[in-house]
Amino acid sequence: MRRIAVLTSLLVVAVALPMSMQAQDATTSKTKPQTEKSAQKQQKALYDYQQKQAKAQQKAQRKSDKQQQKAAKKYEKQQRKQLKNASLPAKHKS
Repeated sequence: MRRIAVLTSLLVVAVALPMSMQAQDATTSKTKPQTEKSAQKQQKALYDYQQKQAKAQQKAQRKSDKQQQKAAKKYEKQQRKQLKNASLPAKHKS
C-alpha cells in the first residue's frame, strides 16, 4: 500500500513539475517585453537628464564668460583713464 502511495505521488510530481515550468516560462515571456520597455524608458530618462545638465552647464559657462569680458572691459577703461590723467599737465592755480 505504501509503495502504491509513493509511486502515485512520484508520478504526480513528475507530471506537475514540467507543467509548472511551462507556466513560469509563459509568465517570463510576457514580462520580458515589459522589462525591456521599462529599461528603454529609464535609459531615455537618463539621456534626457544628461542633456539638460549639459545645457545648463553651457548656459552657466556663457554667463561666466560674459561677466569676465565685462570686468576686463571695465578694467581697461579704468587703465586708459588713469593713463590719460597721468599724461595731462597739472593745472596751475592762479
